[in-house]
Amino acid sequence: MKFFNLPSINYNVTQLWRYSLRSFSLNASLWEFNKLSSTSVDPIIIYSNADIDKLKIFTDNKGKAGIYQWKHLESGKIYIGSAIDLTKRLKDYYSFYHLDRNKYMYICNALRHYGYSAFSLSIIEYINIQNLSKNETKKLILKREQYYINLFNPEYNLLKVAGSLLGYQHSEETIKKISGSNNHFFGKAHTLETKVKMSIAKGTTIYVYSSDGITLMNTFTSAREAAKFFNVEHGSILRNAKNGKLFQDKWILSTSIQSKL
Repeated sequence: MKFFNLPSINYNVTQLWRYSLRSFSLNASLWEFNKLSSTSVDPIIIYSNADIDKLKIFTDNKGKAGIYQWKHLESGKIYIGSAIDLTKRLKDYYSFYHLDRNKYMYICNALRHYGYSAFSLSIIEYINIQNLSKNETKKLILKREQYYINLFNPEYNLLKVAGSLLGYQHSEETIKKISGSNNHFFGKAHTLETKVKMSIAKGTTIYVYSSDGITLMNTFTSAREAAKFFNVEHGSILRNAKNGKLFQDKWILSTSIQSKL
């Protein structure tokens, strides 16, 4: 029987380890690239400077329904929103009164802090709502907004649910998120936590939960404020907050923060 001498292979463990790391790094990079590519959406129009392009934004989008995106140019953080009339909705963001009233929304606080020139505004999609009823229009727009929220997971959208009641998000968890070192404006004259506490002190706080009684959807600083929003008598708000019954077939009202109702 004849034996063959096989050449010896000198394995360099260090080289193999480096190769493995490079291979892992390459695969990770490819995965991240594919992830970004999969969420790539070409906006219909981009207004690169939301300050300079203000009038054009209003002119271009008057009477049009669709999905819009605010983007902080330096950090890349975004906010996704929708409107039946884009110009009407976007004008709110250019109102200092609106920004101040909704300063506990991340996007409003960011616009106040950085200024409009630090943001771009994009129209991601126009939505045809002709021949649709009011209810059908709302459902369609919220469906499209939710699609993009799921796609982009926008940092400035505190609640990742399209059509969530917008306003003051005062849960203990939220206060932690928007105060101290976690907040973009840490070290400024009044922390958001302080402002929240000051706001809560003005009246009987009404907490609005989802129908399952678990998810905090909104907070009003008084029963009258909640009544004005829901277009009901403030006594109705207080009664529902006391008895814990389903309000308007979709909300649970409470005067205290509860982990489980």
